[in-house]
Amino acid sequence: MWVAVILVVVSSCLIYYFATKKSKSVWKKNGVHQVSGGGFMDQFLVFIGKKTMMDIDDVKYNMLEKSGEKYCGFVDLVGNCLLVKDLEILKKILIKDFDYFVDRRPFFSGTREPLMQKMLFSLLGDEWKGVRTSLTPTFTTGKIRRMMSSFNQVGHTWVKHFNKKIDESSSSSAKINIQKETIHYTVDVIASSVFGMNAGTIDDPKSVFARMTLRLQELSMWKLVKFGISMNFPWLTDFLRLEIVDNQAMVFFRDLMVQGLSSRMSGESKRNDFIQLIAEARRGELKDDDELNDFEKDAQIKGGPGTKKNYLNDDILAQAQLIGFFFAGFSTTSNVIAWAAYVLAVHQDVQEKLRKELDEKLFKDTKNDDIDYDQLNEHVYLDMFLSEVLRKYPPLGRLERMCAKDYHDPETGLKISKGSVVVIPVQGIHNDTRYYEHPDKFYPEHFTPEKKSERNSYTYLPFGHGPRNCIGMRFALVEVKSAIAHLVKNFKVEPTEKTPIPMKERPVGLGVQIPDNLELKISRRNK
Repeated sequence: MWVAVILVVVSSCLIYYFATKKSKSVWKKNGVHQVSGGGFMDQFLVFIGKKTMMDIDDVKYNMLEKSGEKYCGFVDLVGNCLLVKDLEILKKILIKDFDYFVDRRPFFSGTREPLMQKMLFSLLGDEWKGVRTSLTPTFTTGKIRRMMSSFNQVGHTWVKHFNKKIDESSSSSAKINIQKETIHYTVDVIASSVFGMNAGTIDDPKSVFARMTLRLQELSMWKLVKFGISMNFPWLTDFLRLEIVDNQAMVFFRDLMVQGLSSRMSGESKRNDFIQLIAEARRGELKDDDELNDFEKDAQIKGGPGTKKNYLNDDILAQAQLIGFFFAGFSTTSNVIAWAAYVLAVHQDVQEKLRKELDEKLFKDTKNDDIDYDQLNEHVYLDMFLSEVLRKYPPLGRLERMCAKDYHDPETGLKISKGSVVVIPVQGIHNDTRYYEHPDKFYPEHFTPEKKSERNSYTYLPFGHGPRNCIGMRFALVEVKSAIAHLVKNFKVEPTEKTPIPMKERPVGLGVQIPDNLELKISRRNK
């Protein structure tokens, strides 16, 4: 470990020194003001959990706010970066001129695990376009509606689990570690909807599936360091033969995927899960059956080389997308649900208003505890509440796009050199008083239908925007809404004497995580 750390420190210092000198000439040539920040010391503070990347971005965002400039250049450990604050320029980068900004910065280019390299968010260029095009029909409304039984089954198990905890307590309520409880919920949802199996994590947190999931998702300090090495120095990852993910866990999930795909391709079994959808896509049977809203129309890929080929016929690519669903749908979603539960606990007025809406609409038929997909998506206040949770606690507080070829915008005069990384400061935009009147407060009224219609859509980016947005957005929203609905219908959520108010977030790289030991209290609601 120490050999790797020393090599990283020395390499970082040398690369940063020479990159800074080169960057100054590049940005000066392009007429872009360069600022400091984002270099070795900032990255080191991110590695040790003292800062997030958004803290670094916020300094630049506020600097631009004062100067009135639309963007600024800087250099990080990899090279040239441009932080863009102007919404119209962001629209060009994310949609209008997307062909110049197809790629993200490579995440796992240095890893020796092929499934990590071939996950959708790791892919580049035409290969990304082809896989994204093949996968898009798996996330339509109709396909996710087919999985609603999985959400309901896990939701009912979650409710029974909480009732059991209350029964076993010495009072009429139970104290819970909300992060652990939401992790167990999302693991069971993912197990059912991706692999078509009942993991039983809610009832047995020490099950094999649960243990392998936690091994795969563990974020130790050393793992964060290895991830940083892979991202910034892929050659060093290969040289030191560093394993970024747990090999035993990876083998476990790979075997599940291989067995599942083989069974579905042969027609031996059929379930409403993502393995089934991948099998149908490989056979050319999957169709896009949706009418698209404006956000989804912006996400469409406009042709391009490679998009006619069915990339999912490649075994590694198909398996990689399933493991990618698992990665993307686990930790980020459980974190959002935990934040939602915390907000409900400390804002009782919001909880009561949400409960009233759910009782009057979704749970009007008291004899049926199942949640209907279409009804779930017709709740105005639930949408307002969740949108505000995602504004204050976005899964990713910054987005990145890599410039694929030299770019010039004649309208603004902006020039970006090939290989530069465009940084989109999601956290800064989400907390800008020009767009949100009370950015420091939890205020669902930011998202009334009237306010949303008046506001530029690029002021809200929890799932990104354009063709490279989060492909699983619909699935994630249904998963979170279902969890919230089951929780609010059956229980009252409150803080305990140990619940921090206000919250002290736990910085982790590109986001803020709910604290590991956050305690909340649940009791059966008075109906």
